[in-house]
Amino acid sequence: MNQKKYIWKQLEERVIFRNRFIGLRNDLVLRPDGQQIEYVVIEGRDFVTVICQTIDGKIILVDAYPYPWQVKTKTTVGGMIDKGEKPEEAAIRETEEETGYKVENITFLGKTKISFLNIAWNYLYFAIVKKKNSKPIDSNEIISVYEFSIEEMHKIINNGDIIHSSTINAFFLAKFYNLIK
Repeated sequence: MNQKKYIWKQLEERVIFRNRFIGLRNDLVLRPDGQQIEYVVIEGRDFVTVICQTIDGKIILVDAYPYPWQVKTKTTVGGMIDKGEKPEEAAIRETEEETGYKVENITFLGKTKISFLNIAWNYLYFAIVKKKNSKPIDSNEIISVYEFSIEEMHKIINNGDIIHSSTINAFFLAKFYNLIK
């Protein structure tokens, strides 16, 4: 497929806001059909989502209360990739920081975009984990860490207790690849 006929050209980068976590632009662009329009771009940082399973088959979820959502939700491990860090390294670091569990084995599931507006990649992983004698380090958003059976996971998803799309994506990709039994 010839991708060149779909390429948009940036005529002007218009930064509205930018810090070390995120940026927001309202660029002037030229569409492939020749029309000039403004297009909003969110400069998110690449991040990881990790669906963790214990050696005895339980799925690890955390209760989180992300400030922008203003709602408590169950979610997998996840976070931004630090500068110079590889996605797999971030996945291992985030797992240990947010759960206190040690990664025994990790498998890359794939990467996705979260919206047409956001440039960030979401790297999805599946990890086999083992409980350590430490508590989670990240207290900014994490409230509690839980272990759930596969049957309980299906109920939690069906009940709408998980609203984070990356959590659902990682869970079902791991099932699709027969990593979650």
